[in-house]
Amino acid sequence: MPNLQYALPGESLREFVSVYYLFDSPEPYVMDGERAAIAQLRLGTCGSVTMHFPDGSKTKISGAALLGPTTAAVKFEIEGPFHMFGLGITAAGWGALTQQSAAQYLDRIVPAVMVFPNIEQRLDEVRALDTLPAMCAAADAILGPIMEQANPEMVAFTRVVDQWLASSVSPMVTDLHARSNLSERQLTRRVKQLYGMPPKYLSRKYRALRAARALIDAQPDEADFLRDAFYDQSHMIRELKLFAGTTPTRLRTGEGELARLIDQRSQLKGSINPLVAET
Repeated sequence: MPNLQYALPGESLREFVSVYYLFDSPEPYVMDGERAAIAQLRLGTCGSVTMHFPDGSKTKISGAALLGPTTAAVKFEIEGPFHMFGLGITAAGWGALTQQSAAQYLDRIVPAVMVFPNIEQRLDEVRALDTLPAMCAAADAILGPIMEQANPEMVAFTRVVDQWLASSVSPMVTDLHARSNLSERQLTRRVKQLYGMPPKYLSRKYRALRAARALIDAQPDEADFLRDAFYDQSHMIRELKLFAGTTPTRLRTGEGELARLIDQRSQLKGSINPLVAET
């Protein structure tokens, strides 16, 4: 049976890294899906995965890989046994780590060496460890000095965007314009650089993911409130299928085993970025 464990990064890294996780699957083959998400750095030690992206493309990869932000739910096939240590990369973490536009990696997975050539050897050191605490400590040691060099202005901008996304069930782009004091063109370019997609699409993504989370947690009042953010029931169903990969009914009655394991990260609410814990 697959096993997924979560752990917190060091406190100074939590603005840049959402969570660490260790995933094991002894099965020879698993096919499942995951909701639209932030970027991920995944260090596989055995087995391989084929990612099926929203545009119909697919990529098979093993070893250390960088998965860019995703615009919709994705399907994956695991050829196991499979073992992987991973971490979620926030928008601030993307800016500090990659120095590249997230839009170029949207709905893509690439070998990590393409993006992190200078720390590939150290990533191998993390992959060689065999416990989650040891891997987390090693990752903290690698990432800490990099994040200390993060551009303060870039970090401040991601705080503005994250606060805007968390401010409302369906945040308005005009509100972000007012908070940022940037022109529409400047704002769109900067958000795409760090989040991979324009503000309006980003708002849609998190609206749907919040609704999915409320339905999973069986919080009727919140779910009713979130429904009001959509035009009608049909609109909500379409958006949930796009971003969460399933229907409201399926969310309420239970998704697959891997989806249930992924949802364990909500237990870290209060210690991690709300945009991650609430989606």
